[in-house]
Amino acid sequence: MWCGAPKKEEGLILNLNSNSKSAPGFLLFKAGVSGKDNLNCKESVVADANLPSTVRKSGAKLNPWFVTGFCDGESCFSLAFETNKARKFGFRTRVVFSIGLHIRDKVLLEQIQSFFGGVGKINMATPELVQYRIFTTKELEVVIKHFEKYPLITQKWSDFQLWKEAFERIKRGEHLNLEGFKKLVELKASINKGLSDSLKTAFPDVLPVERPKVKDQLISDPNWLAGFATGEGCLSVNLKKTLSHRLGVQSQLEFSIGQHTRDEQLIKRFMAYFLCGNVRQIKNVVIFGVTRSIDIQEKIIPFFKKYPILGSKSEDFEDFCKVAEIIKNGLHKTEEGLENIRKIKARMNRGRY
Repeated sequence: MWCGAPKKEEGLILNLNSNSKSAPGFLLFKAGVSGKDNLNCKESVVADANLPSTVRKSGAKLNPWFVTGFCDGESCFSLAFETNKARKFGFRTRVVFSIGLHIRDKVLLEQIQSFFGGVGKINMATPELVQYRIFTTKELEVVIKHFEKYPLITQKWSDFQLWKEAFERIKRGEHLNLEGFKKLVELKASINKGLSDSLKTAFPDVLPVERPKVKDQLISDPNWLAGFATGEGCLSVNLKKTLSHRLGVQSQLEFSIGQHTRDEQLIKRFMAYFLCGNVRQIKNVVIFGVTRSIDIQEKIIPFFKKYPILGSKSEDFEDFCKVAEIIKNGLHKTEEGLENIRKIKARMNRGRY
């Protein structure tokens, strides 16, 4: 989950304007998408007593666009080659869909598993990391069906297309002949981080296939953004030293989302979506950020109250709103209010772990 620093490219496999008044300043609805899918969908999240009150919805279910948005940020489509001397070409091949999260978000993974009809398995990867994996043919078909109906819009869409082709080739048994196996290696070379050293040694002449280009990065549903922000968003409180404030400290809230520069087009769309914010680049990461208090109060907070951030990050959103209220009432200018902000800041993000 991105929060102010670049993330690994792969997940754990151990990878405009809008006239709508229903949500402030939002946007970009795609032709052909039903109104129910676009707005006012009551489905949000499976009820669970361990969830914060902001994310418990009795008898509800994850919105499909939320799932796609979250997977755009946190999932990994892998074509795995495992060394196996008993196999014809020295490798066992299989396609895997996976999501790896901190143990605090195990409930969220269980909700996603429930959304996909209970397929796949959730296991502990390390004492702090939990992983959801799907790798059997019938179960993967459930995943493929979902992403064909509710498409990914980051560059991960390209990985999905190549991954799906590999799945179909393996399903047809093409991996059992040399030509078909080499084709899988070519696909692997263009997915995520490419070929391992062992595959490069075994197949030195293999060239990567051309990656399909992402043509449509329109945000077609606000639930997608709620899911993407759950995975990639960062809600932070900045305390800056300044001589212009009586207490010598400026209190500032920031909502941000960062991605690799290959998704710069999508990141820039967030400015048009929320009608606020700015985009900056730090090395190979491009970041959309909102810091103006009025934009936080009137656009960011109302949006995520209507389309909630889920999982453990929902607790950060609750604290984010508490600080926003302190600032709105001018209490951040008092010693008591500033100390309260400091305490809230200390328990947010990594402070909860």
